[in-house]
Formats: sequence, structure tokens, C-alpha cells
Amino acid sequence: MVNFGSTDSRPRTVLLLSLTTSILLVIFFLSLSLLTNVSRGEISYTQVDMVAGSIFVFVISMIISLSLWPKIAEWLESKKNKIPE
Repeated sequence: MVNFGSTDSRPRTVLLLSLTTSILLVIFFLSLSLLTNVSRGEISYTQVDMVAGSIFVFVISMIISLSLWPKIAEWLESKKNKIPE
């Protein structure tokens, strides 16, 4: 029988965690920019500014989270596999 999938699901988990982190940060960025527009009574940021900022936040957060989540996963695994004395 041929296995087409990887037995280790760590890359998939890291990708899903990175996507989730990035989407949450984009939502946070958009809510803060909308809150700023509402609180000032005038439009501080245009829709183009908010879309461009959201894309920028998504890309930067994906880069950072794709480099951090594997290290966090390894740290958690080493902590879990550590034998208590």
C-alpha cells in the first residue's frame, strides 16, 4: 500500500497556526483602524490605506509566525518528552 501523506503533521499544524495568527492580527489591525475612523469623527484612513495595511500586516505576520511557530512546537515537544526526575 502506498502512503501519499506525511506521517508527521507538524508542517500542516505550523501552517494552520501561522494562518490563524496572521488572520487574527489582520482583524485586530482592521478593527483598530475602523475604531480610529469612528472616534475622530472624520475619515483618518481611506479604504485603500486599510486594505494596503491589512495586506502588509498579513505578509509580515506570516513571515514572523512561520519562523516562530516551529521553534515553539519544538520547545513544547522537548518539554513534553522531558523525563521528570
